[in-house]
Amino acid sequence: MKLVQFTYASNNNLPVYINPEQVVAVKATTNSTLIHVAVAADGGGVAYFPVRETLAEVVGLLQQD
Repeated sequence: MKLVQFTYASNNNLPVYINPEQVVAVKATTNSTLIHVAVAADGGGVAYFPVRETLAEVVGLLQQD
């Protein structure tokens, strides 16, 4: 399983590792980029991880072999 490291958009900027095969969408926001994954969040909502990397950086990292 491939995992890609990103910086979780929080006060302490901890690393978060994402499996690119589970990513269904990415979206830029004012302060972060949201990586949506193919699992339901608590309550059945959309699960996503806010990260510090730009949209272009996220897409580039997810597409690397």
